[in-house]
Amino acid sequence: MKANFSSLFKTPIEKYRYFFIYGNDLTVFDRIILFLARKTSSSLDIKTEKELLTHSFSQPSLFETPQDNPLYLVSNVTDKILTHLDQLEEGTFIFTSEKARAQSKLVTHFSASPVSLAMAAYASPLMTAEFEFLAGDLNLAIPFKGLLFKAYQNDYMGLLAAFEKIKLYGDVPESAYASFLESSTPSDDLQALIHPFLLKNLKTISTSLATISATDLILVLRSLQRSFQTLHELMPYKNKPDAITWMKLTPPIFFKDQPIYQAALSKWSIEQIKALLESLLQLEYKVKYERLSLSQLSQELMKRIMKSTA
Repeated sequence: MKANFSSLFKTPIEKYRYFFIYGNDLTVFDRIILFLARKTSSSLDIKTEKELLTHSFSQPSLFETPQDNPLYLVSNVTDKILTHLDQLEEGTFIFTSEKARAQSKLVTHFSASPVSLAMAAYASPLMTAEFEFLAGDLNLAIPFKGLLFKAYQNDYMGLLAAFEKIKLYGDVPESAYASFLESSTPSDDLQALIHPFLLKNLKTISTSLATISATDLILVLRSLQRSFQTLHELMPYKNKPDAITWMKLTPPIFFKDQPIYQAALSKWSIEQIKALLESLLQLEYKVKYERLSLSQLSQELMKRIMKSTA
């Protein structure tokens, strides 16, 4: 079967085992892949065409939980893959090709197959159905939704970043709408604080705390919570950091941040992480209900991190 990107969000994808994405807009490639991964509730297992052709799939890590119906992403496939489809192991496959065009053998095959869906990835503005899908369970007021849609209609990555900020912030009052309507990446905004915490760098933590705005206290605390929850999730790899499958984490840890988390594994014990997470929750409560000030929060955070280094 063949589908336009605009119709993807109304397509019953459970009917298909193979998805083929072709075209020239890599952002739309990512948008389709993200939709398929979330819709199937699966984490991506990235393979190469060579691995499929030679049946040289690596064995799963002892720390991984096997999926009932794994989702494989195989980029930049060639016509060679067509003769091996019947030999592939169980699972669902996403194939991509930036070179394939409408009349190519790959597009023709996947368009004609009843168990395949071919999708063209060309420039496309954000659509209402896509916005609603990405928003998921976020409790957004209708006026706020309209403002977000208008602000990010041509900025997909900016919208994802805005949604991440909203998840960290919680319920957004109307007075705070404007702060979510300018594109920024939360990890870039806050990594100057998060990274020193992960690495127990007291001097840099002290300097970074001085840059926090009083309006960002909840956002900072929840960013720290999320980062240390991720570190807690990584603790089984403490002695085998090279075995970490980074892109399977939720949310995934991108390349530039991976060395930070690897280094943090050697600096924290699981007991210390649990204690800090409890402290962060307590501090959030105090900010919300006891009007803990910025200076008080900074002092409390320094006390917590110093305790973990003792």
